[in-house]
Amino acid sequence: MTGLFLPPIEDLELDDLASLPRHYRYELRDGNLVIAAPSSFWHKVMAGRVLVMLHKAGLNVFQDPGVRGDRPRDCRVPDLGVASRLPPGLATYSHLPASSFNLVVEVVSEGAANGEYTDKAAWYAEHGIPEYWIVDQAPDRADDDAFVFVHRLLLAGGEPIYGRERNVLLSELEREYPDIDS
Repeated sequence: MTGLFLPPIEDLELDDLASLPRHYRYELRDGNLVIAAPSSFWHKVMAGRVLVMLHKAGLNVFQDPGVRGDRPRDCRVPDLGVASRLPPGLATYSHLPASSFNLVVEVVSEGAANGEYTDKAAWYAEHGIPEYWIVDQAPDRADDDAFVFVHRLLLAGGEPIYGRERNVLLSELEREYPDIDS
């Protein structure tokens, strides 16, 4: 078994994540390293469908985009992100500032909800991302569809939060999105 060699955890910063093995997803949450195991195939299929739908609509959508927080030891990696502003020299970036994103999407893995409805939503809202989608299994737990919970950024008592705009099946949302290739 090969070991994982890290700089001292108290010194770990965003740039250090690029040197870690590529088989996992890494985030820094308030300086704490979080390692996510590979997702289920349902998760991959749903993320792929949303990616294709957003791409066909002409949006700059990316899989596993790094979203940089305000501090060097704070970042998130949503399943998908739609960037409105891309800096020059893209090959040198693995994480973009939160202000670069119009939308982030998290897909909930079965039995492994990881704060999509709470911690992640609060973090994305705090960083001003205008829209946040959560893709979760439909009540009938069908393998071929999912619920998409569409949230918009609001201010409540001066604090940024997400308000749920609507719940829609992914299959219905796919029909709503324009296909600019047609």
